[in-house]
Amino acid sequence: MSRVVKQDLGFDWGVGQLAKLNWRHEFVREGYRVFFSGQPFAMHCHHYNINLQKTLEDTLGDEGIQLIIRSAEESSFNNFRNLADQLGYLKTVKSKLEIAASMYLNYGLGIIHLQEIDLGGGRIISPSSHHVTGWMAKHGRRKTPGCHFTRGWIAGVLAVIFDKPVGHYQLQETHCKMVGDPECVFLVSQK
Repeated sequence: MSRVVKQDLGFDWGVGQLAKLNWRHEFVREGYRVFFSGQPFAMHCHHYNINLQKTLEDTLGDEGIQLIIRSAEESSFNNFRNLADQLGYLKTVKSKLEIAASMYLNYGLGIIHLQEIDLGGGRIISPSSHHVTGWMAKHGRRKTPGCHFTRGWIAGVLAVIFDKPVGHYQLQETHCKMVGDPECVFLVSQK
């Protein structure tokens, strides 16, 4: 497995420039398997995830929603913790938030803005989500916000960034493109 080393990144964290990982080195394919930073990684498929979400919501209701959130939280926590350990020189919260936003984008999940967040919580905005686009194409508008995977993904990453355990953060989606809002907005708080 290839590893990114500090000099490959080509930027100065102290200046706060956007983190630019060498994604060609971080994403490695071995046959049908994909690895990110040495960890096995299942590439997301919005068709699968949308159908899974709809099935869990329809059959289990809120329990199904919580299952999606917890699963995304645990997997993003483990994946981001592994990356942060490998890039041990990432010392500032700002640099970790920049890497997290870049990861979300490079995973093909969409765009998230993590600037309005600190240890105690805050607000996160997503103006573009591949999952939302897929949901809208397949099922149309919803009556309630539906970015459950994103809620869990963000909670797991924030737990690593602020050195908290899984389950420390909760997110409420107050606006969602699936219900017709112009962007998805998440309020983050500590449990």
